[in-house]
Amino acid sequence: MKTKIVYKCADCGEEFPKWMGQCMSCHRWNSLEEVQISQKQKTTPKLNHNISSKPLLKERNSANQKKLSGLNEFDKLLGGGFTPGSVILLGGEPGVGKSTLLLTLARTLSNILYVSGEESFDQIKDRAVRVEVPFENVKILQENDLETIVECLNKEKPEIVFIDSIQTVHMPGNKGFTGSVSQIRETAQIFLEFAKKNNTIFLITGHITKEGQIAGPKLLEHAVDVVLYFENQNNGSHRFIRSVKNRFGAVGEIAVFSMSEKGLHEVSAENSLLPIHEIGGIGSVLFPQVEGSRIIPLEVQVLVTPTGFANGRRIGENIDISRIHLIAAILEKFAGYKLSQCDIFVRTRGGTALKDNAGDLALLLAMASSYKDIPLLSNRAIAGEVSLTGKIRTPSHLEQRQKALQSLNIKKALWGGSKPEKDSSSVENSFFSNVSELLKTEFK
Repeated sequence: MKTKIVYKCADCGEEFPKWMGQCMSCHRWNSLEEVQISQKQKTTPKLNHNISSKPLLKERNSANQKKLSGLNEFDKLLGGGFTPGSVILLGGEPGVGKSTLLLTLARTLSNILYVSGEESFDQIKDRAVRVEVPFENVKILQENDLETIVECLNKEKPEIVFIDSIQTVHMPGNKGFTGSVSQIRETAQIFLEFAKKNNTIFLITGHITKEGQIAGPKLLEHAVDVVLYFENQNNGSHRFIRSVKNRFGAVGEIAVFSMSEKGLHEVSAENSLLPIHEIGGIGSVLFPQVEGSRIIPLEVQVLVTPTGFANGRRIGENIDISRIHLIAAILEKFAGYKLSQCDIFVRTRGGTALKDNAGDLALLLAMASSYKDIPLLSNRAIAGEVSLTGKIRTPSHLEQRQKALQSLNIKKALWGGSKPEKDSSSVENSFFSNVSELLKTEFK
C-alpha cells in the first residue's frame, strides 16, 4: 500500500500538494500540517448477490427512543433528548464549564463512561462530589491512547460516553502530534463508527480558538450529528449553549444556565436575565430578541455625544458596527439629526449579541433619545425592522414576542408596521410604520 504526503489546513481542511505559509482557501497563516494518506490500488467491485437492503419500518423501534438528560433546556436543544447512536460535539473556551456540564448531566443519567485526557481521576472526583453526582452513575477512564479507550468501550459497553476532550486523544501509529488534523480526523472517525454500530451516545468536547471556531479541522463539525457552542458572555454567571448544527432538532436553538458551586442550573424562559422593569430613560430600550424558540430580553444602551474629531466615532459592544452606521444614516436622512458630528457608543446587555433584524427600531429610538436628551418610557418593549426608505415593518414572530412579554409582566410595547386585525394580547400595543411619524409622536 503506497502512501502520499499532503498538507492539510488545520482550520478549513483544504489539502495542498506542498507546504505554503498561508492557506489559499481560508487565508490563515502557518495552518498547514503534514498528513500521510494511504493510496489503495483501484479494484473492480465484485457483484455480491447475498447482500440485500432493509425495509424502513413504519413503527419506531423502542431502542431508538430519545433518552432524557434530566435538564429540560438541554433536551430541548437536542430536539427532545439524546438520540441513541448520535455523536454530539460541544465546543467552548477553556474554563467556560464544559467538564462541569458533563458531570451535571451525569447526575440523572446512568451507565456513563467518562474518558478524560486532561484531568486526573482525583480532579474529576472532587468536582463530582461538589456537583453531587451519584458515584454509581459514572465510571472514569483517565486515558489518551485511542486503542486503550476502544478496548475499554468494548469491555464496559456503556450507554453514554463522554470524551473530554477530542484534542487530547492520540492514535498510535498515526503520524502527527496530539490534536493535529490527522489525529483528530482519525479518532473522530473511530468514535463515529463505534457509536453507529453499537447505538452508543457520544458527547465530545472541543476547545475554541481565538477566532471562535472549534480547534482542529472544520471537517469534525461536518462528521458529527450535533454541534453545540458553549458561551459565556461578559464573563458573567450565565452560560449559553447554542445549537449550530442538529440532525434531530432545530438549528439556532439556545439553552440558558446559571453557574454555581454545585454545577449548572437551568434558567427557564419565564425568567429574565436582566432587571427589565428598570430599563428605560435616556438612551435605554428593552428589546425582546428571538433566539430559536426562546425570547431573550435585551437592553440596548446608546450614548450620543458631540465629537472632538472631524468624523464621529462608532463604537459598539455585542453589536455589528455597520448596523450603528446604518441607523445613524437613517436618522440623519429622515429626522435631520446631525449624527455625523457626534460620537455614538452602543452597548447591549442580556448575555447575547444584538443580531435580530427587529432590533433596528429599538436601536433607532435609543439613539434618538440620547441625541435629543429625552427619556423613554420604562417597562416597555420595542421591536421593528427599519428599511432604508424610512418605513418600519412588522417584526417577525410577533405573537411569540407578545406572549413572552405577558409572562415577563411587561405592560406596554411599541411595534413596527400596522396593527393586526386580531390582537388578543393583554399588552398595551402601539404600531408605527413611518420613522418621521414615530419620532414626532415620541418626542413631542
